[in-house]
Amino acid sequence: MKITFTPKVSLSYTLLVSLILTLLFSGFVTNFISFTTVNLGTALVDLVVFLIMIHTLLTLAFFYLSGKKIDKEYVIFAAFLLLLLILTLSKIFFIDENPVRERVLGLRNNLIYCLPVVYIPLLLQKEKHIAKSIQILLTAGLVLCVFAVFQYTFASRLPLSFLALRGEGTFHFYEQEITRPTALIGNTIIFASFTLLLSSLFFTKYITYRKKLYLIFMALILMVNVMTFTRATLVGFVLSGGIILALYYGRFTLLYTIKLLVVLTTFLSVMLLVGYHYKDTFLVRRMTGREMSTISSNEGHFSMIDNAVAYLKEHYLAGSGIGSQGPSGDPEKVLITDGYWFQLFLENGAILGLLYLAFYLLCFFYALQAFLKTDNILLKQLCLAFLGISAYYYGASFINSAFIGRVNFILYWMLFGFIMAQRLITKKQAHAVSGD
Repeated sequence: MKITFTPKVSLSYTLLVSLILTLLFSGFVTNFISFTTVNLGTALVDLVVFLIMIHTLLTLAFFYLSGKKIDKEYVIFAAFLLLLLILTLSKIFFIDENPVRERVLGLRNNLIYCLPVVYIPLLLQKEKHIAKSIQILLTAGLVLCVFAVFQYTFASRLPLSFLALRGEGTFHFYEQEITRPTALIGNTIIFASFTLLLSSLFFTKYITYRKKLYLIFMALILMVNVMTFTRATLVGFVLSGGIILALYYGRFTLLYTIKLLVVLTTFLSVMLLVGYHYKDTFLVRRMTGREMSTISSNEGHFSMIDNAVAYLKEHYLAGSGIGSQGPSGDPEKVLITDGYWFQLFLENGAILGLLYLAFYLLCFFYALQAFLKTDNILLKQLCLAFLGISAYYYGASFINSAFIGRVNFILYWMLFGFIMAQRLITKKQAHAVSGD
């Protein structure tokens, strides 16, 4: 009798869940467990990413040696990322002159953190693992939202370690007793953008299953987002939600277009009337740019954008060096801190920057095509959430850098990895049925 051993625990699924949890709760590890100057939260995230990278390379090597075929769609995206890696490393070694530490961290932040794109489709081959991963993400996200409410409510009584990451200060407004929550995952805009990702995922679940519980969760998330007083994400809720609705219900006929225009006009009219009625409230002054902190922030944004454009005109091929402008850059030397697109082109130069942008657009249109061609409910939900959050990130990246925040960036590519994995699973299922 031949005895076979089938492991009950999937290594890839375990690593993926570990990445989600360490990523979302790394701030708590940093603030309450790190007793040295080493940022233990970041170290744990990078350790899991490193293990995932090793697992990916070993699996690819095994596939190559055993002659196992890999889907062409996967090969295209893996090859594109490999091209970006080769060109980025070439630039780091032969062109860039900024500090080595910046270059290494820039490579990690801009490219290594995209690893879920090649890891998840390669090793996650069961729909239940994808669904469970999303559920864990949403549950952990709700826990962070509840903690954010706690931060906002008791900010005046809490120590700094409960309000901001170690080494950072709290986020306030001029002449206001408002402390903006962060849930310890980054600054306020990073956390606010994270809530938009959660909302997109719950919204796609709601329009698919119509469970009122999802509406309650979305109301909690929206309330938390309002507590951050972040203008971009408040607009982002409307933008991403509108795109999700338009794609899910749209038939793109003349009648549908007319209905869509009527709904948009009505919504904007109502918002303008409400805004005018409450024009002197802090939130409306914040949204319309009449609040002092907002005015100062706008001036800073435009000044940095002007400096970035001027520098890029003179150094359009080489840029300022990988890692010189993003989170890895020297705060005293960076040209721009808000505006990911400007950071991307400043660091990489025009040619390499366009290749990165092309990869992002390729992922966007792949998700759009997958949505339009599938009947699989989970795949539709994933595509809608990805397209909705992408619309926000791509637009907001002209004015903020929430996209490149570690939590948002890794989760974004994880979401796309789920899309690719689920699409490959549905293709295999369809081939199995047709083969029968």
